[in-house]
Amino acid sequence: MNRTIITGIAALSLAVLPCATANAEAAGADFDGDGRTDPVSLQQVSEDSMLLRVGLAEEFVDAEVPGNAQGQPVLPTDVNGDGSDEVMVPEAVGANTITYTVWGYSAERGLHPVRTADGQPLRLFEGGGARAVSSYSCGPADATRALVSVNAYAADDELYRGERVTYTVRDGLATVVEQVAVEGAQRDDPRLQADPATCAPLA
Repeated sequence: MNRTIITGIAALSLAVLPCATANAEAAGADFDGDGRTDPVSLQQVSEDSMLLRVGLAEEFVDAEVPGNAQGQPVLPTDVNGDGSDEVMVPEAVGANTITYTVWGYSAERGLHPVRTADGQPLRLFEGGGARAVSSYSCGPADATRALVSVNAYAADDELYRGERVTYTVRDGLATVVEQVAVEGAQRDDPRLQADPATCAPLA
């Protein structure tokens, strides 16, 4: 991960890298929990890398992010209910599914991905298509908020198989607290239900 901090008014007119495309997607999230919405943009700068930029109150903070968003926007979220937002960054866009990584901010580490226990970036999937389910959801909007990932597919018998994984996210680490196997489920099985809208930043 590369971190660049740009301070002052000059940051507002900073030229985009020469190889960048012109389709930056903008959003807003309160990364540092100060009650102010921080502008966020994502710019494709090469075939397989993007520039994630956040405008904090006194500085701009950048990170090089792997992937190709193909024009998809970042999604503001608060996956742990601590009042400091994260953003879900579209890493890959398939025919039916978008793959996201989750990025947060701290004064010590700058912009950083949420990682799992094995050190890999946490990846969440949304979509699935006609015979698959890929989604995520968040628990109650408080400091104990949990993050749920659901992934399953329908076999030849039309019944779904997969898993439902629940995480807690603290200090940039996603820890598995429950992992439930899904076998022989109908599409309306409660284990397959998830609503990405529940992961919106806290009001």
